[in-house]
Amino acid sequence: MRSKMKFSTALLCSGLLLTAAAESAVSVIINDTSYQFATNPRLSEVLAPAALTSVWYWPASALFKLDSNKPEQLRQQLLQQIAELKLHNATDSDLVFTLQSLERQLVSWRLAQRILLPIDYDFARTRPELNPRFDDGAYLLQLKLRPNHVHIFGAVSSGTRVPHRGAVAAAEYMVSVEPTPLAKVDEVMLVQPDGKVQTVGVSYWNRTHIEAMPGAQIFIPLQSRLFNSQLEILNQRLLELAIHRVLS
Repeated sequence: MRSKMKFSTALLCSGLLLTAAAESAVSVIINDTSYQFATNPRLSEVLAPAALTSVWYWPASALFKLDSNKPEQLRQQLLQQIAELKLHNATDSDLVFTLQSLERQLVSWRLAQRILLPIDYDFARTRPELNPRFDDGAYLLQLKLRPNHVHIFGAVSSGTRVPHRGAVAAAEYMVSVEPTPLAKVDEVMLVQPDGKVQTVGVSYWNRTHIEAMPGAQIFIPLQSRLFNSQLEILNQRLLELAIHRVLS
């Protein structure tokens, strides 16, 4: 009887260990290759198989959590807000045109929850605060060569990407797009590829020389209106969602 109990206990312990291993599993897609980790790895361990396979442009590399629906929930909230704004402002053709363009842009975006963490193999190996341990779950780790373009979205006739230009202020990219009549053309928001957000003056009176890094996004916001905060809320949500874009 005692031997049977020992055998049963061993089986139970073995099962618990297998369950624990399964529960702590981490899967990471690095570009097009999938890696499985039975325990929770640190960033340096995840980067190790691919870090030295090419000359990666680390500022544009990004980590996303794939098993989170938060970005999609935010997109649906935005689309709902846009639908309501169109319904209540049906006679305002300029606003409706801008909102329709935003709808087309939003539905085309690929989204995943961005984890705002510097992705750099040397940093991860030498700086403990930049080498966190992964929680359980599924991840996408984008490692990129130096991008040659900048993405522009927002109050424009259509979202687009344009060639990156070195030593050029972000404001200079405005000539590459057609803002809608509701665009706030004196100020844009720059989302650098590392997730940092910067306000950039565009007009002669507030012009600032801030350069867009390769792979950055430039958001042209909508003009806010007196006694109506809905467009300002829309701007804020669009900017928040843009951080979670999975860009090619």
